[in-house]
Amino acid sequence: MTRQVGPKLTARQKRLIKESLESVQEYSTALTKLFYGRLFELKPEVRSLFKTNIEDQSRKLLDMIVIIVEALDDFDALRPRLAELGRKHVTYGALPEHYEFIKKSLLWALGRALEMDFDAETKAAWNEMLDAVAITMLEGTREAG
Repeated sequence: MTRQVGPKLTARQKRLIKESLESVQEYSTALTKLFYGRLFELKPEVRSLFKTNIEDQSRKLLDMIVIIVEALDDFDALRPRLAELGRKHVTYGALPEHYEFIKKSLLWALGRALEMDFDAETKAAWNEMLDAVAITMLEGTREAG
């Protein structure tokens, strides 16, 4: 039996996540470029795991972030999709330790894109959400194995 972990977010934290995502959406290309640049800087060996071009990958990443943020009030409904995504990423060569680098890179990119608007409270909310996403995806990889 898997542990059901979701983001333990207050209504205020959910609002901060949604507002910050709205703020960067018009600059989403810059956000994803910052993210991938940072990820490949921190963990250069993961670059070879990306078989599609970065523009396509960036769109997929942003689309998934939007889906996750829109589902914050019903994270359980998103669980099967995230678990499947986790299983899929194993076939791409993703390892459990990569998730921490992905989170760090995304938080870093959000911080650069939002600057002063990415305060400690907003960062903590994103951190909580991204931890819950990673846990759910990793549970999917364990179910597959």
